[in-house]
Amino acid sequence: MDPLDNLYVVIHNIYSIAKLYEAARISYGFGVKTFIISKAVGSAAQEGVPEVQKLALKMNRNLLYLADLDDVITILKPDHTYVIVKKERAGIQFNPYDIAKELINGKKVALIFGGAEPGLTKKDIEKGTPIYIELADDIGSLGQLSICLYEVLKALNKNSF
Repeated sequence: MDPLDNLYVVIHNIYSIAKLYEAARISYGFGVKTFIISKAVGSAAQEGVPEVQKLALKMNRNLLYLADLDDVITILKPDHTYVIVKKERAGIQFNPYDIAKELINGKKVALIFGGAEPGLTKKDIEKGTPIYIELADDIGSLGQLSICLYEVLKALNKNSF
């Protein structure tokens, strides 16, 4: 079984069609099998979701579109949920090797990224373990998503546990 089968990328509270599409493209490009949209609003919901669905079908990937983070957690039942936020909102630094270990051991891991500025609410952050990515604090959620997936994939490929 591919460890990435148990990695779920969640974009929550998204308004932008372009940002939604790019988040899915980045996720699928790094090998993520299941991309989840939680609380899409406005044009992201009306036009963005169908575009991402087409992308998922073309790439033979999965797409889930859910109302909120509670649905994500209830339906997926991840063993660990990480919420990626700015440093001042998290006490733990992102460690790709911890996530890679969980995936290799068959654990389900959800990574939640905010889709709109200024990011996730306090209530959203409480849905998982808030972590921050060192030196990537103010680059936006797409930048954080790219770094996070790159580092997890690199850790999986190194198999140095």
